[in-house]
Amino acid sequence: MSAPAAAARTEPPAPDATATATATATATESAHGPERQPLFDNAKFAAVALVVCAHTWMPLVGADRTIAATVLTVAAFAMPVFVTLCGWFARPRPGRPAVDGRRLVTGVAVPYLVFQVLYNLVGMALEGRFAPFSLLEPRWLTWFLLSLFVWRLTVPLWTALRHPLAVAVLVAAASGAARALPEELALSRTLAFLPWFVLGLVLRPHHLALLRRPAVRRWAPAVLASVLAVLWAAAPELLDPGWVEYTGTAAQLHVGYPVWLAVRAALGLLSLVAGAAFLALLPEGRTRWTVLGAASLHVYLLHGLPLKLVQASGVYHARLLRHAWTALPLFGAFALTLAVALALPPVVRLFAPLVGPKSADRLLSAP
Repeated sequence: MSAPAAAARTEPPAPDATATATATATATESAHGPERQPLFDNAKFAAVALVVCAHTWMPLVGADRTIAATVLTVAAFAMPVFVTLCGWFARPRPGRPAVDGRRLVTGVAVPYLVFQVLYNLVGMALEGRFAPFSLLEPRWLTWFLLSLFVWRLTVPLWTALRHPLAVAVLVAAASGAARALPEELALSRTLAFLPWFVLGLVLRPHHLALLRRPAVRRWAPAVLASVLAVLWAAAPELLDPGWVEYTGTAAQLHVGYPVWLAVRAALGLLSLVAGAAFLALLPEGRTRWTVLGAASLHVYLLHGLPLKLVQASGVYHARLLRHAWTALPLFGAFALTLAVALALPPVVRLFAPLVGPKSADRLLSAP
């Protein structure tokens, strides 16, 4: 037998990239939990940084079609990815209850109360008038904490169902048939984003490993560009905040329920495709900004305060900044700088009493 033939007989087959990625992810999760995987910290920070960008560009969506399409594209996947990651980390794991009451109180409920009061006070100061407010009607960014509280409370329900994602999609779809949803509990967004949270619950490492395939990563930029092109074409029809912010029912958006359902389904599909492409492009290993992912909640909750001050300054009325070629890079650079600054360890320590107050432990019984 020739030497090449013998080598071909004895040399083990090259490992499949997807199988290797799946095995690595599974082993890491088993040994350390999913929090120890750099990919997730990379994804959390990248997603929240893009959320900050979208919120910074949002006041200009009516000024330029390219700005509107960019905001719609980022909004299509950044927040859904962020919510999906919340679902991933809420999955029941050995040694931890399905609903961790202590973490739910100290990490979600108390920060919600703190920022609900803070944002209402800041809002009243900027508006120059006092107005009573309800703790159950979230102000500005606090809807996310209220929704997250509800989602995490319902984890046992979703894990008990045979087809939880299908049920969550049906619940979200049915919400559009109501004439209006109450402001309490951020019900419109809680139901609209519910499928993304449940998606995180049902995802497994081998699903994410599919996104690490070279072909998927190679086509990811083209996919995002295609989503941008589709939303650029549809931008004039989707600028109503009810579409962009997932807050409007069919009646509130003045369309028939079948139209609402079709648009929501199309946007959901675009979000899924764009979110997968976004995750495929992220580095899997540690980077200089991986450590910032641990502070993603700090970035999300705190960035609204400086943005409100920027809006109050009148800078958005500057003629030069109402064009895509100036607004996107300048405000984008500001937003990314703000996101990085809020995630730096000294800033995280400074605002820790607001985001994760240690005094909240006094409300709880001894473990």
